[in-house]
Amino acid sequence: MHYTKYVYKLTPEAFYSFLADYGKGVEVLSEGESWVEFALYEPLEGLTPVQVLEVQVLPPERVFRPIKVKELVVLPHWLKPVVIRQGVAFGTGLHPSTRLCLELLQEFLQEGWSVLDVGTGTGILAIACKRLGAGRVVAIDTDPQAVQECRHNAQENCLQVECLLSRPELVEEKFDLLVANLELNIFREELPFLKRLFRKVGIFSGLYGEGELKEFTKLLGLKPAKIRGSQGWRALAVSL
Repeated sequence: MHYTKYVYKLTPEAFYSFLADYGKGVEVLSEGESWVEFALYEPLEGLTPVQVLEVQVLPPERVFRPIKVKELVVLPHWLKPVVIRQGVAFGTGLHPSTRLCLELLQEFLQEGWSVLDVGTGTGILAIACKRLGAGRVVAIDTDPQAVQECRHNAQENCLQVECLLSRPELVEEKFDLLVANLELNIFREELPFLKRLFRKVGIFSGLYGEGELKEFTKLLGLKPAKIRGSQGWRALAVSL
């Protein structure tokens, strides 16, 4: 974004008199005993600028970036932190299939939606949904250790996520959005149950290569709204 910058020079008395009348902030560039040089981003009627500049204003995200100081991390307010312990369960955000899910969630999840995370592992996707503004979030896994990790990480993030030991066929309610980062052989068994568990959007990941993607979409029987890929891995979103 570009702005026009007007540079003016006045005596200290004239400057402070102007400042009292102006009622807005100015950028003081330099000052001496007999002058004050300052800048505005609008022209002043009756006063000729000593210089007119075109300046580029960088967006905050290009200037303020995360800063790590030993064990502390300072984050800009627009970033949404997800704290994950590197435990025995799958899901640290490093695997391409997890990252693809995180990308699709940011594109499709609407604030206030209910979410079911199937095969939650560490709970990273469920926690991310809460950070993105989801309403009720339920995370299920068949591994007791994964459920324990999910609960621990939800607590670390000070977020309410229902982490349950369960399977898709045991879930009796529908959610606005379902996310499942699983392997194809598990999808072959669970997909009939998964399809009945969401009413708006389903996000599926854990598919490697075009062959697995084609087989999965055939089993799903729904046209993908978006397909993403990274390092051979594929994820897709379907919208009802």
